[in-house]
Amino acid sequence: MKSSTGEKNEMDREQLKGSFFELLTFLTVSARNCVEEPKLYGPFRLIDGASKLIEILEGEALADEFLLKLRKKIEEEKYSVMSNKNGFIKFLNDLTLSFADELKK
Repeated sequence: MKSSTGEKNEMDREQLKGSFFELLTFLTVSARNCVEEPKLYGPFRLIDGASKLIEILEGEALADEFLLKLRKKIEEEKYSVMSNKNGFIKFLNDLTLSFADELKK
């Protein structure tokens, strides 16, 4: 018989597995959809996938302040791909620079 802590850990693992399965499903379907979608939707789907991964990390208390701010920025800006191509590209450039700055720390 498992202890309640063991049961909780097993539930947490199953929940995490489910979250990763959802992300993998999203990535797989996105890859398929990119075959026919406009070219710019590929970067949109990748950045949306990054946001989903940060959300999983946040749920596991593994997302630091940098990642939480990054996810907020992604959620605020990702849909600009629909109305402002240049703005979306600038947003992606800024995210790339943010990662470069973070890596230097």
